[in-house]
Amino acid sequence: MKSKPGNRFQPLTDHIEAMIAGGQYSAGSRIPPLRELCERFKLSRGTAARGLEFLQAQGILELRRGSGAYVRKVNSVDAGLLGRRIAVFSEHIDIKESYCAHIILGLQRQAAATGAAINLHLRKYGMTTYEVLDQAARAADALLLVGHYDIVLDRLPRIRPGVGIDMLNSYGFASLIGLDPLHCAELAEEFFLSRQMKRVKIISFPIPLYAYRAEIFARRWSARGQSETYLPLSELHANFERPELYDRIIREMQDPDCGYLFVSGTECNRTQMEYQRQTGRLLSRDRCVLSIDGKSLLIPEYLPVNTITPDYTEIGELALSECLRRIENPGARPRRILVSGSLVEMEPEPAPKRSAKSTSLSNPILPIIQENAL
Repeated sequence: MKSKPGNRFQPLTDHIEAMIAGGQYSAGSRIPPLRELCERFKLSRGTAARGLEFLQAQGILELRRGSGAYVRKVNSVDAGLLGRRIAVFSEHIDIKESYCAHIILGLQRQAAATGAAINLHLRKYGMTTYEVLDQAARAADALLLVGHYDIVLDRLPRIRPGVGIDMLNSYGFASLIGLDPLHCAELAEEFFLSRQMKRVKIISFPIPLYAYRAEIFARRWSARGQSETYLPLSELHANFERPELYDRIIREMQDPDCGYLFVSGTECNRTQMEYQRQTGRLLSRDRCVLSIDGKSLLIPEYLPVNTITPDYTEIGELALSECLRRIENPGARPRRILVSGSLVEMEPEPAPKRSAKSTSLSNPILPIIQENAL
């Protein structure tokens, strides 16, 4: 049961639940008296009392006549990891065709090892509101978001511990887990130096994590050579899948003596698909291209490209462990956990075979790729 938005006591009940989740009110402790709560939240005595009764019905508080309201003590079974419920939100509807599948695998492995339970919500960014998350959090012990939910949310429910994967905004409350942007910048620097590049153009997009990756690399590369960040879009909620968008990116990649860093594997692949449609060739063969996040290694339909990738299964395992740490230690500070990546380079293009009837070299044949990128 969730208090309705129209209930005047909801600010009071939300505050008490947040204080319990944050460790300010420990199990068995007495919460402030009713008179003080009425003054703080500008509520009548009857309205505040109904709020406390609501929390008692939820099993959160124990009301003792003549003594006050106390945080309910959990029994020994509740205190363990067994049965802890984690509400997991993933943006991708078909997790089998995305990197999220590997994160979910890590979550499942860690859940099996600890006895925790995962409640998976497959919901697009634009369909995920604070109210949706609040309702899911109330039915769980922790909230875990997989993807760039910080482009659509301005806050997170504080009634349960929160963990975000591939988010930059912690909202001052959530732990964050993802690929280390500084290590990515170091690997990218080594890659472009090995290709003897003096200039690098960074292809970025208006998503907080992508902008941060671009900024970190640009700062590091400035000591080595020239860099420029190209931002095809300036607005957050634009349609990234428009073909003309990727045609514009291709026009920005005409210089074969320049390196090109894509801070998103998805946007790199969409650009490659458009380039192959136009030319019949592979962009990552014609230009010095590097992408960050390794999705080309995980999704069969993605075209090959040099990439920096984390172990997404490991990220999933770490994320669930962090959820359980926050649950078992109310008031524990949120953490930023950064995972090192690995540089994976494309296989060298096979040398063309000599024709039995001619000494001229034949053109290499590109593989046939099914064009149904995410």
